[in-house]
Order: sequence, then structure tokens, then C-alpha cells
Amino acid sequence: MLKSNINVGIYGLAVLPVDYLSQLDDPFQQLSKDRYIDPVYHEIFTTGIKAYRLVTYRKLLRERYGRGVANQVSKYQQRLLENEDSGSTINDFIKLIHIALDTDTVAADTDHGSVDIPIEMNVALLLLLDAPSSPHRVSHPNQYATEIKGMDLDIDWLFSECLCHARKDMLRVFEPLLTCIGSGARIDFARSYLKGKLFAN
Repeated sequence: MLKSNINVGIYGLAVLPVDYLSQLDDPFQQLSKDRYIDPVYHEIFTTGIKAYRLVTYRKLLRERYGRGVANQVSKYQQRLLENEDSGSTINDFIKLIHIALDTDTVAADTDHGSVDIPIEMNVALLLLLDAPSSPHRVSHPNQYATEIKGMDLDIDWLFSECLCHARKDMLRVFEPLLTCIGSGARIDFARSYLKGKLFAN
């Protein structure tokens, strides 16, 4: 049970999700337990899911505390991530994700009417087609359609589903926590809360 108020400063707000994500299992390894996925997709799945989780967290911050706090947290996180081996890659993925989120949602016509496709499909496709670590990276947008046809069967849908799950998990874990956070320097209770959520997965 969360306390009604937890004091965590701006730096703490930046560190909390990075700490949490560093303790999660590799999402690609989890997926590969139940089905075969070509290992060439390992880096794009792992980095893309982590980056999308951070984008979701920052969106939560913006909604709760405003753009100023979210921007400060983003700057701290960029510095924190730069110190990791894949830090600059994650920051590059975050930029691509923001571009994808600014696009229109897609609807598909079926025998049962029009179906809205989640925005995560736009994110998955842009990462698959533009991220340097993707086996499907193309040099120009006019090559997108041809490359999509040549992708492994349903890899875009699988990636999209993973991104949806990642977003929902971040909301489940961080919405209650951010509701209780004020300002200040205390972070220990928030960290122990996240550890409990980690073991509950």
C-alpha cells in the first residue's frame, strides 16, 4: 500500500524508471521462450521496448506535473543513459518514437467494418524501417512499402503487441506511484515499491 505522499526530487524522478527497467528481464528472451524469433531482431526489440517504456513514463510525468518537469527529467535521463553501453541508441530510438507518435492512427477495412490499429503499430514500423540496428532499415521512405512486404511474417504485429504491453505495464506500475509523489529528496520508499512491483510481474 502506498503512503499518501512520497517525496522525490527531479533527479529521483529520472532515476526511478531507469532503475526499474534495468532490473526487468530481457523482453526478447521472454518472447523467445514460447516461439522462434530470428535473433537479428534482438537489439531492436530490446532497445525499442525500453525506449517506449521511457517515453510512456515521460508522458505520465507531463500529464501530472507539466511539460517543465517532464523536460527536466528527460534531460537527466539522457545523461544517465549516455553512461550505459546502449545509451545513445536508446536516445535515438526515443526520437524516432516521438516522430511515430505524431503520425495519424491507422484504420484497416475488414469484412466486419473498419478497425483502428493501435498507434504502437506506427512505432513498430518506424523503428523497424529507420532504426540503425534493424535488419529492415531502408535509406529512403519511398522504400518502406517494398521492405514491409519482405519482413518476416507478422514481425511488425508482434513488435507492436510488445510495445502495447510495455506501455500498459508502465502505466500499471507508475501511475499509482506518481499519484503519491510530491517534491523533495526521499526516494527509498519509491524504490522499495518498484521492487515489489518487479517481483509481482
